[in-house]
Amino acid sequence: MLKFRHIPPTQFLKGFEAAARLESFSRAAEEVGLTQSAISHQMRLLEGQIGQPLFLRIGREVRLTDAGRDYHRTVRRCLELMEEGYRRLEPYRKPGSVVIYAPRDFSRRWLLPRLPALKAAAPACEPWLDTSGVPVDFETMEVDIAIIHAHEPPAGCESLLIARDRVSPVAAPALTATLTQPADLLRAPLIHDEGPVGWTDWLGHMGIETATVWKGANFSDSDIALAAAELGQGVALASALLAEAAIAAGTLVQPFMAVIGSPRAWYALSSEGRLRDADVRDTWRWLEGLAEGA
Repeated sequence: MLKFRHIPPTQFLKGFEAAARLESFSRAAEEVGLTQSAISHQMRLLEGQIGQPLFLRIGREVRLTDAGRDYHRTVRRCLELMEEGYRRLEPYRKPGSVVIYAPRDFSRRWLLPRLPALKAAAPACEPWLDTSGVPVDFETMEVDIAIIHAHEPPAGCESLLIARDRVSPVAAPALTATLTQPADLLRAPLIHDEGPVGWTDWLGHMGIETATVWKGANFSDSDIALAAAELGQGVALASALLAEAAIAAGTLVQPFMAVIGSPRAWYALSSEGRLRDADVRDTWRWLEGLAEGA
């Protein structure tokens, strides 16, 4: 069975959308650059293909039928989606474009503050950050570099260890005044995220045994958890890498310097083919200079 056999030519759909919105074949013709008779003829053909009238013709004016109104909603939505898809291709056409897939928290907290440094190191690079969170496949996707938070990098691609993950409590400066020893955390508002290391782990590392620490707000996004801590809403157990810029800026403070390791680390991934591109290669070298142990 032929797929999409009920989809009319795109120019018919554009003419229909304009005529339905403007309620006029002549005004629709002006908008799409055709004659009024051409639009009228296209609409007759469109109605014939669909098998029912889409317009009521009243003198020189036209009104949508019930079926026409229903079809107009679908056509408008599809044309808008196609236009959006075209706009999304713009970065691929831009010289120097380097597509970087990265988790939202990493992009917001680590990569974004360093973009000026990337531009200084690789002036021709035009970074495009994608934080959609979809699984990356270098064979089927237009992605040049991917950042992942994982136990180890996958086989079959180029990988770079950016940093091993370590976690430590952080809080707004005003809140840390009440924290003089780790046990004070048991009475403080705590912030939880979905990372592999939790408060029970860190407190246990400090010799404070507790079966569970469940009070406090939970966040699925580490960036939002850090934002809550910056607003003074509690103490977050944060990745040192993600909290680094906020600590340097003074919006977050480490009340206790003890850190514990996480089973995950931050890795950059690419492929041999992608790294043949000069701009991708320059971006990769910039990441190498920031990598742990560089």
